[in-house]
Amino acid sequence: MRRNKAIALALAAAMAGSAAGAQDIRPDDRARLDQLETAMGRALRQVLATGSDEDVVIATDALRSPPMPADPAQAGSLAGDWRCSMVKMGGTLPLVAYPPFRCRIEAEGNLLRFEKLTGSQRTKGTIRAMDGRWVYLGSTFVQGEAPRPYGDFPPEFDTQAGETLPDVGVLEVTGEGRARLVLPLPYRESVLNVLVLTR
Repeated sequence: MRRNKAIALALAAAMAGSAAGAQDIRPDDRARLDQLETAMGRALRQVLATGSDEDVVIATDALRSPPMPADPAQAGSLAGDWRCSMVKMGGTLPLVAYPPFRCRIEAEGNLLRFEKLTGSQRTKGTIRAMDGRWVYLGSTFVQGEAPRPYGDFPPEFDTQAGETLPDVGVLEVTGEGRARLVLPLPYRESVLNVLVLTR
């Protein structure tokens, strides 16, 4: 009897720890994630309507290949260093494309840790398989600042108060050595950010 009670208490503690470790998506970020397809359509429409021929090529190349379903068993295959090129679509300008930066993915079981390592604008966070896709929850920040852990962002806050802001998006694997991190409705400048990853 006493042994069964001890086992039950240990299981309850483990479950509580697991629940506490689970990372909830902020309501505003859930809304942004739910509007991914809408943001993509808005951004592409602006590129097609007012962008240059080169802008159209860059935008379609960034979004061309269909994503593969997220498979937690394949998390380790995504680990390593990547070249990553940021493409910002819609908003202030139809499209802005940056030269390649360095990014890194680290695997911890079924959890991935992502970081953009170079450039003045950085992002760092975690990627988990949710509802058949890889969901990114992170923090965007300026070089020289310490990134804020995603779980430390309150449900509501002033997005104009600083440069460190929550990031939400989807990592889409599109082939061997090819992927993209799609970030809908960022708080600054654009309608859609696409970080194109190659290696």
